[in-house]
Amino acid sequence: MSEIIPAILPKDARELLESLGKLPTAIEYFHMDVLEKDIWAPVEKGFEVHLMVEKPETILNLWIERGARRIIVHKIGEEILKYRRQIEIGLGFELSVPTEEMLAMASFADFVHIISIAEIGEQGHPLDLRVFDRIKTVQEKFPELLISVDGGITEENYEKLISAGADRLVVGSHFQEVWNSVQKN
Repeated sequence: MSEIIPAILPKDARELLESLGKLPTAIEYFHMDVLEKDIWAPVEKGFEVHLMVEKPETILNLWIERGARRIIVHKIGEEILKYRRQIEIGLGFELSVPTEEMLAMASFADFVHIISIAEIGEQGHPLDLRVFDRIKTVQEKFPELLISVDGGITEENYEKLISAGADRLVVGSHFQEVWNSVQKN
């Protein structure tokens, strides 16, 4: 079974803690998008951060110190690779970036994080069907890499993503519905 991870995009520390408090107690791990504004409050759950910032290398160590277990970036250079022994490094694929360009860096990553919506930075956008071709391409080129899919995941499409090869599903606005459906099965 693929891992189902709730996505949290808080406006402030209070909202972060409030969102975490609404998660089912069985959830031990969450995903947080990090934009230019630093939002943080000490948490008791495990987490991964998607560093959607201009220079992720300048704040990566801060997130390791805060307890992140996985970091997702959009470019991997030496300043990111030096942390690979401390933390899992994921390579984020945006739909607007040619697959070939991103695959050139995939061998340096511990997993690939495919963003499956056209507009990033907020929740509620529909799944873009191009994600299925990206999953297939990553599987063909790098069969050993785990594949994480983020965005537009609903109760109606999560099983198709798992069947296509997604190992992790990062679910935002439809998390509760997907979680309930998974628990029934």
